[in-house]
Amino acid sequence: MEQERPPPATKRARPSPPRAQDAAASAEDRLSALDDAILHAILARLPLRDAAATTALSRRWPRVFATLPRLLLHPATFNRRGFPDEGCEDYCEDPARWIDALDSVLDSRAAPVAALEVHARFMFQFREWFRDVFRELCGSGGLLELTIDNTKHSESERYALPTPIYSCTTLTSLDLYNCRLRVPGKLTGLRAVRSLRLRNVVATDADVRRLISRCSAMEHLEIQDIRRARNIVIRSPCLEKLDICSDRPLCISVKRAPRLDTVELSLFYYGWMIRDSDTMYSDENYSLFEIRKMAEREKQIDEIGNLVTFIGGLGCTKKLTLNMCTEYSKVLSKAKVSMPKILPKKSCLLGLEMLTLSLDHNHEALATLISCLLNSCPNLKNLKIIGAAHDDRWESPTPLAAEFWEEQINGDRVLNHLSSITIYVDSLFENYPCLGLCQFLVMNARILKRMSIHYYRWQLKMGQVVLVEAVRNEVQLWPRANPNVLLELSPVDSHPNY
Repeated sequence: MEQERPPPATKRARPSPPRAQDAAASAEDRLSALDDAILHAILARLPLRDAAATTALSRRWPRVFATLPRLLLHPATFNRRGFPDEGCEDYCEDPARWIDALDSVLDSRAAPVAALEVHARFMFQFREWFRDVFRELCGSGGLLELTIDNTKHSESERYALPTPIYSCTTLTSLDLYNCRLRVPGKLTGLRAVRSLRLRNVVATDADVRRLISRCSAMEHLEIQDIRRARNIVIRSPCLEKLDICSDRPLCISVKRAPRLDTVELSLFYYGWMIRDSDTMYSDENYSLFEIRKMAEREKQIDEIGNLVTFIGGLGCTKKLTLNMCTEYSKVLSKAKVSMPKILPKKSCLLGLEMLTLSLDHNHEALATLISCLLNSCPNLKNLKIIGAAHDDRWESPTPLAAEFWEEQINGDRVLNHLSSITIYVDSLFENYPCLGLCQFLVMNARILKRMSIHYYRWQLKMGQVVLVEAVRNEVQLWPRANPNVLLELSPVDSHPNY
């Protein structure tokens, strides 16, 4: 009898690949599951032009884009796709097209703009249009942060801050670059500002004083390369952090800042002189004789007095940083009055705990400043000195010996709390330029726990290892006020400033 054959196995059908429409729908569903806050965070990482393109995804996305809280605008934001700007954000294809596109974005808004950051070269050219935009945004009741960056670096095209900004009551952060300030005598806004940055702005002493005083809630103030202003008075009861950077003489008086914790002063005088921006486009017409008189007054400015005035107002400050270029030491050396050995009793820095100095401490004019500071801050705990790098234009000064510092600093009075010292030196082998101050501090700081001396690693070349060991051995032989202090000599690739 013939055996029955089993039926042939059926082949399993391969599953068909998902259709593109289904995959897109699945992806859309995953995005739709996210709330608006997460979608806003995603869109904030995209250029505004690309974020606007998401409005075509579904009916929900136009509302998501229309409620985007932060708008970041660069000159190239609305350039055509494929336009050969080579990724340069500062190149605008067509300013008129840029304005029309931003008009369209603002007209479609379904919620007030919370943060606006504008970087543009044509703000002066279209100042009336920008004034209307700022009037609308400042009056919306929702603008919290505003950054205006006029990237047109021309004295004749500084952007005059429009009046509606001075009247804004909701701003908490205001950042201005390359603008001109004309602060109204009666301000009605800016009381809520907590952070104020003035960079390369033109303003009179009275303008700056009114603006700072009006920002009564201000916690952070930054002033960088301000023009026209000469005497800045700071009264700010909530101020906690102050950053000043200037390329010309500036008298800054801190009259009332009881909460001021951190201060940084940077002075970079590279051949300073009176500039056109001080006289051009102001409310007064200056004759050539008046301009020459102003230039003569610049040369007679009491820079020692400016420093003493500024430092004397920092009695409550805990952290102080001073950055001073080599050229500034030349300015100090020409001063007609000398730096006092100690500040007046009412101006001493009783709260100062950390002092950072980026300067050439072997230059005698700056050395007297260091001595004045150390004599005036009896509660100092941490000291950091970053030696200025020398170039071919300036000859390295003769190193100051420990005896110099012994005459200048009252070690019995002011070094009782100093526990940590860090010094970065430009050169370790040119007559040991760092060792005079270091030796004095080790000999007089009674509770000093650690002193670290850092030098450039590239200096450790063939044949110089022996020199490093010679310096190390000399350091270990220093007399010490605290026999348990740790003395370190170590190489670094770069200084903190570079």
